[in-house]
Amino acid sequence: MEQEYLFEKLKYEPQYIQQIENVEEKYKLFIVKNNGNNIKYIKNPSKEIQLEAIKNNSLSVQYIENIDEEVGIISVKALWNSLGLIKKTTEKIIEEAIKTKGWAIQFVKNPSEKLQILAVTKDYDAIKYIDNPSEEVQIAAIRNYYVAIRYIKKPTLKAKVEAIKSDAEAINYISNYDLDEIKVFIYENINIVKYIYENIDVDLVVEVLIDKIKKENIDKNYIEKFLELEILEMNKIKFVEEYGSRSAKKLLVDYKLSY
Repeated sequence: MEQEYLFEKLKYEPQYIQQIENVEEKYKLFIVKNNGNNIKYIKNPSKEIQLEAIKNNSLSVQYIENIDEEVGIISVKALWNSLGLIKKTTEKIIEEAIKTKGWAIQFVKNPSEKLQILAVTKDYDAIKYIDNPSEEVQIAAIRNYYVAIRYIKKPTLKAKVEAIKSDAEAINYISNYDLDEIKVFIYENINIVKYIYENIDVDLVVEVLIDKIKKENIDKNYIEKFLELEILEMNKIKFVEEYGSRSAKKLLVDYKLSY
């Protein structure tokens, strides 16, 4: 009779459990299965109670003072931003949250470079939640997706080049660059000329091109992009024949034969 009474009482007044001495586990399970947030009425809940609470409601982690690591992991896998509600996290809980969603890095105070790289590798734009990312972290984000460069306040030259090499359009997301850097960008990806043509001197482009095509290790992709760059009005075939290395001239012949 008393058992039935307690279940009925706790169904509508879960806080009543705080008044029960030596309360049995079954009553604790009952109230958290009914509403995960009811775990706030239970002192030092067992792993089983914690697990049932977050199964019912992942946000109930905010009421658990000393969360079991396994329970914490299950919680962040189900809802990555529940990491921000966990009072005492562990490295493993944090890592699993970031593996679920890179944005979880925003809830980590002073994250290690390892965790930062994990975050941006999962979600390139997680870098917007990282203060002063190292060059390695910047490049990891950019290699995930070049648009990551737009979220980096002070990208290094190497990071800028990595983005440009990935896609010439990256130049649109780089706010600050000087003349010397433009030369490097053109050297790495001739297609950036499409995006900055009106703001640069053609002689500068020619200067970089001469330096680039005279190299024996010039790659096929660069030659093809140069030959197909419509915005650059010049006799490109004659240019390669005049300034190109043996390799560049061979690539030119191969290109002409393929069309």
